[in-house]
Amino acid sequence: MPIPHDACRPALGGGAHAPFLAQLSPGAHLLEAGCGAGEDLRYFREQGMRVTAFDASLSQASAASRLCGQPVRVCRFEQMHSVLPSGGIWASASLPCLPEHELAPVLRHLAGLLKPGAPLYCSFPHAGGPQVPEMAAAAAEYPLRTRLDEAGLAALIAPLPFTPVRLWCAEDPVNGRWLHALLVRSPG
Repeated sequence: MPIPHDACRPALGGGAHAPFLAQLSPGAHLLEAGCGAGEDLRYFREQGMRVTAFDASLSQASAASRLCGQPVRVCRFEQMHSVLPSGGIWASASLPCLPEHELAPVLRHLAGLLKPGAPLYCSFPHAGGPQVPEMAAAAAEYPLRTRLDEAGLAALIAPLPFTPVRLWCAEDPVNGRWLHALLVRSPG
């Protein structure tokens, strides 16, 4: 039996949308970093949010644009630039596609795209969790190169301008165990 597409989204299994939305200022403009096919982009737009989205894959950005009826930029994390800082960044299951040595520079770059006090949500396959074979199909376009546990994430963000608001794990039969992080951009 095929897995429903929405079941393949760790943010849903982790209940990440509500805590992220609770951290946003009214009227915040969001940046979705690595939007994939656009399911979360559609969700945030349905909540009345203004969202700028990007993905490194032309096919995924095109799919997201068709799904949501808005342009989606094709670029890597470090290529994303904005004149105005964002009121929040949603990076669900996109950062693990990077090699671990690229995470700190990319997170520092994303911090520069955020207003002070604004949230960033990200998620990673848990370092202590088993590999889940059902995710193999997605791995062709988005290989998961980095797995983190709580200590690894804490070490990663320690020198960066982020304060953790909430870290939690969630597990489901499709995605396995994932670490979810809600961070806030430090002032200054």
